[in-house]
Amino acid sequence: MTRSLSSSFLGVLVLALVVLQGVLAYIEPGRYLILTEDNRFLSVGPVPHVYPPLDVPARIFDNRFLNEAWEVRQAEGGYIIRQTGDRQDTYGLISRNDDVFVSVLSKPRTWVVNRADRDLYTIGVTDQDLLFTQSPDDSLRVLLAPASGSRGQRWRFIPIERDSDAFGRLYGKSRFNVQCAM
Repeated sequence: MTRSLSSSFLGVLVLALVVLQGVLAYIEPGRYLILTEDNRFLSVGPVPHVYPPLDVPARIFDNRFLNEAWEVRQAEGGYIIRQTGDRQDTYGLISRNDDVFVSVLSKPRTWVVNRADRDLYTIGVTDQDLLFTQSPDDSLRVLLAPASGSRGQRWRFIPIERDSDAFGRLYGKSRFNVQCAM
C-alpha cells in the first residue's frame, strides 16, 4: 500500500515538473527591452520623415539611448511583438523575405518565442525553421536564418516593470525625471 502511494505520488510529481517546465519555457506577455546575447538593443530606425510611415528594417544598436520598449502579447500560435507607445502608429515586427522589418501599416506577424538557455530566448517564424539572427557581417540588420544554435540567434528579454517617460526606462522613477499632474 505504501509503495503504491509513493510511486503514485512520484508519478504525479514528475508530471507536474514536466508541465511546469513547459510553462516556463515561454515568455510572459509584457513590456520588454529586447537585447542580443552580447547586449545590443533591438530597435527601430532610422525612419524617413514621411506619412504614412514606411516599413523599415529592424536594427540592432550598441547605444543604450537608441533602444525601444517592446510589448509582447500572446496571440494564437505565438506572440505579437510591437513597439510600445501611446500613439496609434506604433511599429510591429514583420518579416520580409529574409529580414525582420518594422511596420505601422502591415499587420504584425505572429512569432514563436522559446527559451534557449537560462535567460536567453529564440524568436522565430511560426510555420518555418527561421530565427531572428544577427547579421554575421556585424551590420545592424536582423536576418531570418535557419536555426543553428549560434550566439547570434539568442536574445534577452529585460522586463520593464513600470510606466514612465523615455528616460524612466533607463533611470527609474524619481521626483527629478517624472512629470506628474498637480
